[in-house]
Amino acid sequence: MERKKTAYPRIGIWFGSEKGDIHLSTEGHGLSTVNANAASHRGNPHLFNKLAKALKDSGKASPGSRGR
Repeated sequence: MERKKTAYPRIGIWFGSEKGDIHLSTEGHGLSTVNANAASHRGNPHLFNKLAKALKDSGKASPGSRGR
């Protein structure tokens, strides 16, 4: 399989319960956020739900959880 166009960086994600955003961070780069509000500048409900599931499946605080 040719992988000349694809990068596989390590990405850290965590849920910020204060605003309800999921934060993303890559080593050596700043971070960004995503939320479930499609009308928001940072809104991407599909990505938000996928990341929320990844957090939940990893036993981390996630949207709808009571924190861990």
